[in-house]
Formats: sequence, C-alpha cells, structure tokens
Amino acid sequence: MSSSGRSWTVDGIAHALPHSELRATFMREITFTDVHDLPAVLDRWVSFIETFEADRERVEDLRTAVRGSGHLPSSYRAGLIDLSAEELRSAAGDDSRGRGAA
Repeated sequence: MSSSGRSWTVDGIAHALPHSELRATFMREITFTDVHDLPAVLDRWVSFIETFEADRERVEDLRTAVRGSGHLPSSYRAGLIDLSAEELRSAAGDDSRGRGAA
C-alpha cells in the first residue's frame, strides 16, 4: 500500500501512467528487473504517479494559461514534474510550427 492508502497492482500502475511511452518503459523495467529488486522499482513508479497526480491541477492551470495567452504566466515556478512551454502549447492545440496538435 502506498502513502496515499491506495493498493497498487502492476496493471494498476501501468494504467495510471499518463503516457504510452511511460507505460512501455515501466513494463520493460519490471520485466527485466531481478525479483528481489522489484519492490524498490515498483515503489519508485508508484511515487512518480502520486507526484504526478498531486501536480495535475497545477499542470492543467498552466495548460489553460498557455492556451489563453500563448506563454507561461510570470508567476510560473518549475516543479518536480515540469513541462516545457512547447509541451504546454502542443497540449493546448497550438503548434507554433504551423501544424495543429495531433
């Protein structure tokens, strides 16, 4: 059980990861990790998810700000999980290279 009180399974961790690349990395890592080292690896991934979820509201606020003004607010301070201005613009559907978001 994690610090949030939620019980985690390998499948639950994989589904909670926000991007397919992270899910693939997670699955590759647990597949090739020695069984004795798995608890530490799983704890690290659970910690990542919990940190990401705790920062979700801040990231959504930044995404909204970028969508509205095209740049990060002057009050922006980098956090543990950081997104670049380009990533936020892309997520807001504004690709400065002239292409729409996929």
